Amino acid sequence: MKKKLVVLTLLASMSMTSYADIQTVQNALEQDDLLLAQQVFNTLTTEEKNAIPGQVLKGRLLLENDETEDAFDHFEALQKQHASNVDINYYLGVSAVIMAQKASIFSKLSYAKDFIKAMERTVELKPDHQDALNTLIGFHLNAPSIAGGDKDKALVYAKQLQSYDAELGYSQIATVYWQTEQSELADKTMSEAFDRYPQSSTLYFSRAQQSIKNEAWDKARADLALAAKFAQDDEKKGEALYQQGKVSVESGVETELGIDALTQALPLAAKEYQPWVNYRLAQLYLQKKEQVKAHETIAKIDISENEDLEDKVKKLKKKLKKLTG
Repeated sequence: MKKKLVVLTLLASMSMTSYADIQTVQNALEQDDLLLAQQVFNTLTTEEKNAIPGQVLKGRLLLENDETEDAFDHFEALQKQHASNVDINYYLGVSAVIMAQKASIFSKLSYAKDFIKAMERTVELKPDHQDALNTLIGFHLNAPSIAGGDKDKALVYAKQLQSYDAELGYSQIATVYWQTEQSELADKTMSEAFDRYPQSSTLYFSRAQQSIKNEAWDKARADLALAAKFAQDDEKKGEALYQQGKVSVESGVETELGIDALTQALPLAAKEYQPWVNYRLAQLYLQKKEQVKAHETIAKIDISENEDLEDKVKKLKKKLKKLTG
């Protein structure tokens, strides 16, 4: 009896350790700590790596390392064996849409079809999968009809999302109406939403984005201030503050307000977004003709893993050089 208890205790301990390691990898990926995720994944046993959760993590690590084609092939093979696994279908869809963005015009349509099929299967298996629903909404709103984009489907998925997250659902429904030039319906939707959720950071942020598109800067600033005020976590607050700074850059006014917002956003931003916060700060310092502060801020920008930002920083340095003579 005692031996049996010892064996059961050891098995339970091993199982808990395995779960803890897998959970650590998942948490590290969620926090964008790729190094930790890879290190812990490497410590998993062969058996753990070959199990479905381990295989999903392997594919996610491939995605994070920009090995998108390998990730797509990996999840495609897994999906053939495990067609009813939610995570496998979801990440197959994620890898497919990234491949569609990178592929030649002839391959884009094929990957777009793979994306739609995988994401639709995901929400069929798990109707409240918010990431899949949001991704489908974005795709159908922005993709051309030849690639499968369908604005009517975007509205269907937005209403489905509303059943599980009312605030975000209202926001997405209004976005669909705005992008399909049905502004009266969008405004009606937002009015109803604010009646129910008067302190919703999500709703204020969403309305601000539309004001930014319309270059209604004062309205955008007012809504972003409320989005930051009512934010439930640092990530949302930091995002609202960053957008406040970006509005000051794009509008060319309220520079001090923008600098203050970005200064508050910097410690709240995830590591990979901090270079963008500093980039916007440098723009505002140049706007104020504070060349020293602009130079110091530019020096803090890490452009090692962002080609788009690298080009922008180069242009900013040239602008600074002209000002300093």
